[in-house]
Amino acid sequence: MQKIFHYIRLTFSGGLLFMIPLVVLIIVISKAISLLHPISKPLAEKLAFRDLPGIGIATILSVLIILILCFIAGLFIKSRPAQRIKSKLEDNVLVYIPGYSYLRTISSQAITKESTDNWKPASVLVDDNEVICFVIDETDNYCSLFLPSAPSPSSGTICVREKSIVKFLPISRGETILMIKQFGKGGAALFEKLRAGKSNAQPVPG
Repeated sequence: MQKIFHYIRLTFSGGLLFMIPLVVLIIVISKAISLLHPISKPLAEKLAFRDLPGIGIATILSVLIILILCFIAGLFIKSRPAQRIKSKLEDNVLVYIPGYSYLRTISSQAITKESTDNWKPASVLVDDNEVICFVIDETDNYCSLFLPSAPSPSSGTICVREKSIVKFLPISRGETILMIKQFGKGGAALFEKLRAGKSNAQPVPG
């Protein structure tokens, strides 16, 4: 019975964490469409056709305006003044909005996915601890490493270490990211398997 309640609680919590940002996103979009309706309605009246099946032209125009504004905002956010404003808003205002941090993480991962496809899963010793990381770049003697934080692998620290102490892991990038999101679940089994494979390795004949 306890296992059933535990399963129900975990399932409910997972559904809640999924629904909160989704509901917030729907509310924000709905509010934006309502605010833009006074602008889109006069434009819709000038068009030859007024309505499509199940949706009004004014609503479609409002959605198009939102997409255009998002594109313009995306161009503006790349500038330094915008980055400073964005940081202050996130630290002092947006961080308190339910679901915002989750949405920001998801967006960041989606934007950076293409640029991280070539990252190689690895581990490196930090204070006698095996720290899971990604090899971003490497030369003959050194590796540039990204040490992601849990449970959000889109943020972390960067360092350069000697290549001889970096251990490449026989898992995919997706498996590594999943491990980080799950606070290291599966990491102990992975290194136990690597240790067993190393101890069972046969010496190379001289």
